Amino acid sequence: MMTASVYPASLEGVALKKVRKAMDVILHVGAHLSGVSTLASYLNRNRRSLDAHGLKVWTPEVTRKGLFDGLTLKSGLDGVARRRARGAGRVQLRCAMLERQRVRELLVLEPHMLGSMENNIASERLYPAAGERLARMVHAFGGRVKRVVLGMRALEDYWGGAMAHALQMGADVPSEATMDRLVTQPRSWRKVVQDVACAAPDAEILVLPYERLGEQPARVVEYAVSGRFGAPTNFRVSGLSHVPELPELREVLSDRGLNPASLPEGTARWLPFSAFQVVILREIYVEDLAWLRAGADGMAFLLEENEASTARHAGRFGP
Repeated sequence: MMTASVYPASLEGVALKKVRKAMDVILHVGAHLSGVSTLASYLNRNRRSLDAHGLKVWTPEVTRKGLFDGLTLKSGLDGVARRRARGAGRVQLRCAMLERQRVRELLVLEPHMLGSMENNIASERLYPAAGERLARMVHAFGGRVKRVVLGMRALEDYWGGAMAHALQMGADVPSEATMDRLVTQPRSWRKVVQDVACAAPDAEILVLPYERLGEQPARVVEYAVSGRFGAPTNFRVSGLSHVPELPELREVLSDRGLNPASLPEGTARWLPFSAFQVVILREIYVEDLAWLRAGADGMAFLLEENEASTARHAGRFGP
């Protein structure tokens, strides 16, 4: 049996402030590169089994067909209020339909609720608009959100993966100055957790480190539903979406007429940070984990698998 550490010690006895609607909503807001592709594939494959337990799922297959259109637009643009209202109306209508079908819980997986990797790189900040965007999403669900799940990942791995995806999509190889600014930018996962807690003040906030749970989608679902049922385990992680590695990235540069030698040699994933920068980023991540393990000022619960076989990436950041 797999065991887990929960910080603070227990989720039991957490009282939610509002009277719930007939259906509870669980938002999995990402982040990108924290195992969301694996989780989406798992949820899509196991829809029928999860349905049998009263859990409906909306993955990006559903959410990116216009369902949330307008909800995360910036303020001040012409017609924004109207489009936001229409977006909230669509969500409310879909939720009401599920409630008529007596669905018990709805799990929504959409990492764009926090923002995009492209905007993170452009702004050189970690989800700078997370709070504002998520507050609009919570409002759209009309008091149904009872739990928010947030995945996070070591900062050198997150930013390195985001840079690799950006390069694959046409971005330039980042300069040393850019990498320095990413190391010194003021937002870490602690800031994101604080934004999420402010955006969803009446919901439980669960934080799941990729190093512990990124490759365990069944366990993520069990945590999301607070252990209400055992999730299916008929799923293999291998062969799913991955961060582009150096051979792929050099080929991308070559296809664009750029010099592939601007990237390091080798066949592993790209590590754009210097050794000194990695040390700094790891210290920040360890501090974030320590804050979460100490109770996160009452804002969130940190969940970590203890069994070595399910937490094989965790050795850098604690027992």
